[in-house]
Amino acid sequence: MAIRADKKLLGLSLIESGLLTRDQLDLALKVHRKSGNTLGCTLIQEGYISEAQLLNFLQSKLGFPHAALANYVVDANALRVIPENLVRKYEIFPLIKVKNTLTVAMVDPLDGFILENIQLVTGCEIKPLVSTRQEILDAISKYYKKGVTAKKEDGLSALKQLADNIQGIKTEKSTHLVDENDVSQANIINLVNKLIQDAVITRASDIHIEPTETNVRVRFRRDGILEEVMSLSKDWASPLTSRIKVMAELDISEKRKPHDGRARIKLADNREVDLRVSTFPCVTGEKAVLRILDKGNIVLAMDQLGFNDYVLKNFHQMIKAPNGIILVTGPTGSGKTSTLYAALKEIDSTEKNVITIEDPVEYRLSNINQGQVNVKAGFSFASGLRSMLRQDPDVIMVGEIRDLETAEISIRASLTGHLVFSTLHTNDASGSLNRLIDMGVEPFLVASAIIGAMAQRLVRTTCPECKSPVKVSDRLFGELGISRERVGNVQFYRGKGCSNCKNTGYTGRTCITELLINGEDIRELVVRKSSTTMIKVASKKGGMKTLREDGLAKAVRGITTLQEVLRVTARDE
Repeated sequence: MAIRADKKLLGLSLIESGLLTRDQLDLALKVHRKSGNTLGCTLIQEGYISEAQLLNFLQSKLGFPHAALANYVVDANALRVIPENLVRKYEIFPLIKVKNTLTVAMVDPLDGFILENIQLVTGCEIKPLVSTRQEILDAISKYYKKGVTAKKEDGLSALKQLADNIQGIKTEKSTHLVDENDVSQANIINLVNKLIQDAVITRASDIHIEPTETNVRVRFRRDGILEEVMSLSKDWASPLTSRIKVMAELDISEKRKPHDGRARIKLADNREVDLRVSTFPCVTGEKAVLRILDKGNIVLAMDQLGFNDYVLKNFHQMIKAPNGIILVTGPTGSGKTSTLYAALKEIDSTEKNVITIEDPVEYRLSNINQGQVNVKAGFSFASGLRSMLRQDPDVIMVGEIRDLETAEISIRASLTGHLVFSTLHTNDASGSLNRLIDMGVEPFLVASAIIGAMAQRLVRTTCPECKSPVKVSDRLFGELGISRERVGNVQFYRGKGCSNCKNTGYTGRTCITELLINGEDIRELVVRKSSTTMIKVASKKGGMKTLREDGLAKAVRGITTLQEVLRVTARDE
């Protein structure tokens, strides 16, 4: 009965999500009972659902974490717990054993029969993670051969094997064998360097190192989404954090308060990458986040940012203005810095004095004078901005307008012949004008100083290698606020998932934007302190496309998916 309940849970859940029909489930269950394969494998083999769809469903809908086995540090103790014949029979892979809990990667983590059998054999409580069949088969081939798990002295440990397999890494081979429990200084340095190298190679923006009650979880943020890539024993927690703090010249003895610092590391190809390091004390230990600042990844050409024709033409005209304020708005991680740097690069010339004040300076730009906020030294946005005005600037970039003082100085600078760029944390372009008024700036000054405001988000782009047509449900159209009749016969696409996109269906990101041009009609509304909604309506009449409209246009062209547009713009409509 328990097994049937599990099958029903998976099957009905897939039906409810629109990924499977009742007829398909009934046919799959018949094949499943004859073949003995898991229901998940049967659905994939029969072509009712793709492996990527099942993986995404189990992750997003049922909450099973994805175990990216190629990047996992495998616990040798876990490998010894399950006999090889069962691992191959059930196509599962043991990852880590902590006390009486065994973590196992499976294609179908809801298969009660397999879970019960493993529990009986091992005597452990089973914690299932989800993985693809190919990842599991590759891991089995790698670790279960020639008795590799029988003795540590038969070969390198899982940690060493992982380290040697990370792409592009050149390190000297150790002459002695390495134990996965050997948390030595050499191993710590080696592992941290390889994590950074792997993150850069896979174009990750952040590395998260998170101690838990039982282990240390390592996650990469790729294309805006966090993905677990490694799990280590609890013994690695303190040494890893200490090594990172040493690199950033932080106090390793002080673990009770947060720290912020910077580091620079040279990669195997002699390219240097800057890191912004942050640690935060949690009840289970210090969490560390490394922001990767790779100049090779920054786009400094405006026509490569993904702007539509309307935005590209008008934003280009704005940045050529002799004076005024241009605002770029959006949440953290929406690409605002890249847009500002691209704009500065566009107007950079030997005839202009360009000065910035940032917190922090993320990328170093040639021919531009960049300053960094230092609160301890009394160098804030406001004080730095006042000093900048005595440096005979033509163009000023203020990292963020956070308070009334910075806003007023920026406006005064724009009204006295300077072109000012800055950012605000508002949901849309129209809201940025009222945000300044809410700070205390007089409406007539906002109306006079602002040239325009652009809101932006980053959406993941569909993988070109596995891009395929997809049917869109009426429910999704409804959530996006559009009708099927309005869309007509447009064909939408979605990535099935492949090795090129790590089975996500997406590779890379692009911008969706909305650009408000501060014309006479907008200025009148601002002076009258009109609502953000009224300003938005007027802007749309003037030709502005909203974030969602720009996203839908990109989905129609197959650049991204409707699901991605909904995810990114859900709070903005």
